Amino acid sequence: MSATRLLVLGVVRTLGRAHGYQVRRELIAWGAEEWASVKPGSIYHALRQLLKSGMVRTAGVEESGEGPERTLFELTEDGTTEFVRLLTKALSIPDVKPEFFSAGVTFMTALPRGMVLTLLRRRLALQEGTQHQLRSVHGDLVNGKPPHVWELLEWWNVQHDASVEFTRGMIRRLEEGAYEMSGEGAAPFGAGPPAAGVPAADQD
Repeated sequence: MSATRLLVLGVVRTLGRAHGYQVRRELIAWGAEEWASVKPGSIYHALRQLLKSGMVRTAGVEESGEGPERTLFELTEDGTTEFVRLLTKALSIPDVKPEFFSAGVTFMTALPRGMVLTLLRRRLALQEGTQHQLRSVHGDLVNGKPPHVWELLEWWNVQHDASVEFTRGMIRRLEEGAYEMSGEGAAPFGAGPPAAGVPAADQD
């Protein structure tokens, strides 16, 4: 599961059509090089792989005053399906890499509110299960080990507790109507052109 793949699909979908330099420019403007470790080379590589696998197709060229024409890309139906699949995993599975979850949060407004809430509640249930497990075996993990190992286990617990609280807060904010989600306005972020479509909203 690649944050770069999700981000590239999301940018092309948001813009409708885009060439590699546009995708790169968008991600740099978002600071994705820092929080998702997205490098220029990986963006162009992702576009080539997506084209090869039929997730994007060429959609003409754009003149450039700085060099040769630039090939424009747009998502195919398979590309939209892949975007939603990756976005679903990013929002619902708690043990994915932080940059993949961050990419999911970036494009969550491309999905209906009910669907995002369902995914986050699934994430929270898994997080709470792990939280309970960590607390129940905390003593067993410390026994027989050097005393300072307690600090490492406590660090894991603190990190996990913070993640659980963040997910709870995110769910609460969405339940209270925060943000404009797919199907709620003219152009929620990441929704792309009308023809791209997304799954119908799940019911809460």
